[in-house]
Amino acid sequence: MKIVFMGSSTFAIPSLRILKQAQFDVKAVYTQPPRKAGRGKRYKEVPLAEFAFSQDLKVEQPNTFNDPDVLAVLKSYNPDFLVVVAYGLILPRKVLEIPKEFSINVHGSFLPFWRGAAPINHVIFNRDLYTGVSIIKMSEELDAGPILRQEKIMLDHTETFGSLHQVLSELGAKNLLKTLYNINANEEILQNERFVSYAPKIKKSDAKLDFNSQASALEARIRGLAPTPGAWFEYKKERFKVFSAEVVEGNGKAGSIINENLTIACGKKALNILEIQRQGKDVMSVSDLLRGFKFEKGDNVNQSTH
Repeated sequence: MKIVFMGSSTFAIPSLRILKQAQFDVKAVYTQPPRKAGRGKRYKEVPLAEFAFSQDLKVEQPNTFNDPDVLAVLKSYNPDFLVVVAYGLILPRKVLEIPKEFSINVHGSFLPFWRGAAPINHVIFNRDLYTGVSIIKMSEELDAGPILRQEKIMLDHTETFGSLHQVLSELGAKNLLKTLYNINANEEILQNERFVSYAPKIKKSDAKLDFNSQASALEARIRGLAPTPGAWFEYKKERFKVFSAEVVEGNGKAGSIINENLTIACGKKALNILEIQRQGKDVMSVSDLLRGFKFEKGDNVNQSTH
């Protein structure tokens, strides 16, 4: 069974690792090209490329599939299957039709819920009761193909993006392996379009905390953005990232600091900040930060002047 693997983020690494451990014939790994990263804006390989190079796998990094030469190279691998996991590029029909069998996608949600680029963030934001992984046969429409295999997990609303990402990436890998081992026995289940929801890519503006929202929604947003990119607010022209918080009783104008321990009034109830990061510093408990920094009771966060 000849496979061309396509992925870019850390979510894809367990799937590629498990295929290699199971000694599948991975002809090539397609990832996105190096990106500028960090303060120096130097080019850095995407996580899956780093892993693939470390495993001595053949790596291809095209910018587009509209180039006939790129398509010719892909065809030359003569794959039975394309396996696509968090690649980050939309694949046109001419790519999906290249494998002898079909193209498979590992998606980090219980489809048809949360199609799109950021299902793990959105399932936490929405305080869903469950999520899971879906192995689907790819179609031109994003995340819309028939389901070959799924596994569901229940959520207890303590998950962060980081912890759930780890669980689902490993779960996706295991289900991918089971799908490939039983490739002729998998039933294709069409997605129910009535239950479709979408998880668009997280924008920078999505990470700013809007204290007009109710505290429970903000607590979920903080978990859904931790540890990266990190939810944040501004105070005295300085940005503070928040990594954990708890909902508490409290009243006041939304965004106002209602005690020196950094409890902030919200549209409904209040948010007690527990873990925080000052610009240029490490993540720490609020109690540790307060030893050297003071938040004034009555001040408002996210205002340009105080």
